[in-house]
Amino acid sequence: MKDSGPAVRLLQAEASHWAGKRDTALKMLESLEKEANGDARVLFTLGRVCARLGLYERAEAAFRVVLGAHPGDADVLFELGRTHAARQDYSRAVYLLAQARQRAPKRPDILLALARAAEDAGYYGDSALAYDEYLQLQPGDDKVRRDRARVYGYTGTRLEEGLKEMAWYVKKHPNDPVGHYHLAQFSWRAEPEKALEQLATALRLDPNLGPAHVSRAWLLHRLGRTADCVPHLQAAIRITPKNVRALDQLGLAYLALDQPAEAEKALRRAWAIAPEDPEVLMHLGRALMALGREAEAQRFLEKYQQVRPQRFRDPRKEPGMIELATLPEAERRTREIARFRGMASSRPDDPKLQMHLAELLMADGRTNEAAGEFRKLLAMNADSGIWEEAGKSLLRFEQHELAREFLARAAAERPTARLDYGIALFFTQGPQAALKALDTVPEAERNGDFLLMKARILEASGQTAEAEKLLLEGLRHSGSRPEVAQQAALMLVRHDHTAEALDLLNRALQATPDDAGLLLTRAIVLGLMNRNADAARSLEQIQSRWPELDRAYLVHGLVLERQSRPGEARQKIQTALALGSQDLAARCALARLKASPAPDGRCDCVKGLRELLLPACAGP
Repeated sequence: MKDSGPAVRLLQAEASHWAGKRDTALKMLESLEKEANGDARVLFTLGRVCARLGLYERAEAAFRVVLGAHPGDADVLFELGRTHAARQDYSRAVYLLAQARQRAPKRPDILLALARAAEDAGYYGDSALAYDEYLQLQPGDDKVRRDRARVYGYTGTRLEEGLKEMAWYVKKHPNDPVGHYHLAQFSWRAEPEKALEQLATALRLDPNLGPAHVSRAWLLHRLGRTADCVPHLQAAIRITPKNVRALDQLGLAYLALDQPAEAEKALRRAWAIAPEDPEVLMHLGRALMALGREAEAQRFLEKYQQVRPQRFRDPRKEPGMIELATLPEAERRTREIARFRGMASSRPDDPKLQMHLAELLMADGRTNEAAGEFRKLLAMNADSGIWEEAGKSLLRFEQHELAREFLARAAAERPTARLDYGIALFFTQGPQAALKALDTVPEAERNGDFLLMKARILEASGQTAEAEKLLLEGLRHSGSRPEVAQQAALMLVRHDHTAEALDLLNRALQATPDDAGLLLTRAIVLGLMNRNADAARSLEQIQSRWPELDRAYLVHGLVLERQSRPGEARQKIQTALALGSQDLAARCALARLKASPAPDGRCDCVKGLRELLLPACAGP
């Protein structure tokens, strides 16, 4: 074909990939992406091709550009949701696919993708509802009826309905091994021998159905027939050598058969794959104890005590998550707060639920109430992972003093928490205390985030030359923490490196595209670069997604003021004030726009966009 248009070249790229010429294919795709120059049609097709080739990051980037140009397009939401599902980011996939369903409620492909993503995310009640809607449109799809029956069983409340559906399916399709396997999942508790028969049938139909081997082994062991379960576990491991559950069960079986040396071999393999798995740690400790290596065993058992889950829970079986995904932000958060408050009160010893409740309150702007819930979390029996996660969350909300208390606990046991502890110290006790904490960060953790944050702290301590050196080095490395990118961007703006600041913010937003703070900072930097039209578009998108965010209107007003559009600027500033803005810059800007006297003597310190990032009358 002599046609050199995008459609033909995309087909050539895909053919090259499947022909084994992957480097050639990648170069062609990169060239097409550059030549597209934002063309939504080309980028949409490019994204679909990249998704088929497993180039999910590139696919996601293309779809996000298209979504920016067509924010409500069901096709783009669908493809982006499927891309997140392929990357196993199931919660995000559910959110996007629910948005697509809202815009195209009668599309079977969207409903089926939503049902599968919700199931993979563990939102079983929601998955069942999506399967129901799909089958209303496609009642003859028997395999989907089979999958829906499985999900019915997971919900608990529709177990009998699921059992009836699965029995119907197996009777109609007796040669489908998956149907027999799923039917066994329904009957193992009440009729274990019947479940064993179903699993045996599944394996006769497909000897390589690994999950059926594991399930049959587990049930045989539960019934006291441990010797019979070993060949099934060995078969499962041959099929999937890194199956942690199969290796763990094999070790447990060998322990029951009084073969601790064989148990240790299996459990060592499982531990190498999943070093934090509580069951593997406990069983390996038991095997070592049985071998008389008590000191070594004790280390594993102590580790088990640290990482074991304090309480098992499953708050996601009933529907509600898909509905929440299509509600306005404020209403969604209110419902989520009510939901987690109920769960936390019914499980007062569950630190994970307590932390989620506190985070939701903080995100809703209920700072004092959230701080009280975080204080409750401090009094609970939680592990260092919870302390670290809570501390990071508080840093994102700029609650530095409270964050410091959590991170001080976490940093003693978790080297990954020491950078965050240093950040908290920087804002509460100053640069010297922060630098001392950063000195304890292991070399393996000294990535781009570490270098950028240390540069910011060195700058604050007056070590300007060393700070600039580290800043340049940090910009060459990848980073992922939005709070670090924010601080580094401020430093770059302070030194008039706005282009570099914009590039850093763009990279940070690729990792955390939903961070409103980064998006706002990026809009301000665009304004400082006199890219006012780009800044305005970005601010309009922020206002659409977070209509209650008063600072977005303030920034927009200041951008419009720079463009000598005082009437529109005044409207935006008044909107910010009506939404409860306490920012002095809003009152000062409104006075300027009305040609009124300054309401505060500090108004010269907040006279424009730059001062929003770098207050002129305050220290670092």
